[in-house]
Amino acid sequence: MFIKKLFTLWFLLSIIVCGGFFFFANVPIQYAEKSNVSLAQPTNDELLGYMQHYQFIMSDIAMALQKEFYIFYVDYGVLPNGKIELLVSIPEKIDQLSKQKIEEMMLQCIQKNDFNPISFQITIKNLYDPVTMNSTRLSYNDVMAHLFEAMTAQQVGSFSIDYTITSEIVHIIINLTEEKDDVIQKKARQVAENIIKLHQLDVQQFHIEIQNKMFAYDK
Repeated sequence: MFIKKLFTLWFLLSIIVCGGFFFFANVPIQYAEKSNVSLAQPTNDELLGYMQHYQFIMSDIAMALQKEFYIFYVDYGVLPNGKIELLVSIPEKIDQLSKQKIEEMMLQCIQKNDFNPISFQITIKNLYDPVTMNSTRLSYNDVMAHLFEAMTAQQVGSFSIDYTITSEIVHIIINLTEEKDDVIQKKARQVAENIIKLHQLDVQQFHIEIQNKMFAYDK
């Protein structure tokens, strides 16, 4: 239960920090917002620039949805035309009225942060479904939440999941307790690969690292 609470808190914080980059950037955001021209794959510096530029609106969206007691995971990405995709993944089925309410709340957050709504694409989906839009993801909270559930179902004991994003690769770190052997480590890697495939993502774009550095607390 303690691990689950930590993981949930980590997801909320990751909306703001989005992974953990350690470099600085200055990206031409205004051009991306206004242009319909297909943009090239963003560099590391440009990815960080997008994250810094949109971190406050992502935080506002998360807080607004949290007040309505929705169970959700918020992600975002850059579409080929430069628009920002705002992605809300919900683990349970919701009706059309609830979807409309979520969209209205997100539009209010966009306007509150002085952005033009036309610069965004809002997507609401089930947590376990793949994303249909071909965006360059700036976060993978939906995939990590699904992976966390799958790892919990495998009953591997205490574990944690973290990830970082660069323009070349997504680095997933699954940290197990020290006593977990090679069999458990291979199982954890396979679970991660299966979840990535279920979301119709390219496994080759992910580097999965299994660690054994977590301290096992006595029950």
